[in-house]
Amino acid sequence: MRFRIRNLVLAAAVYLVVAVVLAQESFGPLGAALVYSGICMLLTWYMIANAETRRTGETIEFNQLNPASSLGVQYESFHHVFNSQEPVIEALLKNISTALVSKLGCSPLRQITLKDVDKELPKPESRVFYLSTAPLTVRKSEITLLCTFSREADVQGLRWWAMVLGQRDPNVVFWRYALSPIFLPLTIMPFLKGTHDPLRDLVKIYPGFFNSIDVLSRIREVQFVAFETVVETLDSFGIDTSNLKLQKGNILNINVSGGQTSFGSVVQGTMNKALSGVGR
Repeated sequence: MRFRIRNLVLAAAVYLVVAVVLAQESFGPLGAALVYSGICMLLTWYMIANAETRRTGETIEFNQLNPASSLGVQYESFHHVFNSQEPVIEALLKNISTALVSKLGCSPLRQITLKDVDKELPKPESRVFYLSTAPLTVRKSEITLLCTFSREADVQGLRWWAMVLGQRDPNVVFWRYALSPIFLPLTIMPFLKGTHDPLRDLVKIYPGFFNSIDVLSRIREVQFVAFETVVETLDSFGIDTSNLKLQKGNILNINVSGGQTSFGSVVQGTMNKALSGVGR
């Protein structure tokens, strides 16, 4: 995504008009306004940098909701529970990772930690997830498969979410700084409480027709490989997969333009809505 010079011209014109108005009587109000604007931009930079730090490496921190927002917009999801005394989920983790790498060139499933730092909790709560990233589309959209495994006695489960992340939009970032003297006072307290995400809306999935085709195709390819691997692995352990096979068409050929899917409280509707923007 390229930066549009007209944004710079427009912002400069607005700032110039405000400066001329404030300087009519004396330079005191103008100086105060410049200092205030500088402080707001500096605090905006700090908030963005702080949020990025909390979402890098192997741990993603969040407050109550939207733990996977830094990975993008959720398009589809899958959840399956089965009964077995064997170490099936360990085999699933290994086989899905191998299949994604060998068949699609994805990265191996790697471990990350989602950490809820909600101040209402006695102490932060962390849980382990696994993710694999597919090669970028032509328009630099990133598809991630986020997985989690569970086991309670002999009841085992697998769940994944297909996430799509775009590129940071330099125009949105520019206006975040340019308008910070107006909007920063409204976000300071929510940021300190942990309920405001400074990275929200800074990233955008390229809204072109070809990119929407590439994104949906790659998501379905990733899900197809993962789903086929799940069926093969469960079959190898003698677990009944007849119900899964019957649902294969519905699971792998979901029309994203209708219905809703969710990750926690993140709710996404149509593809057009998803392509309009995403917080990171």
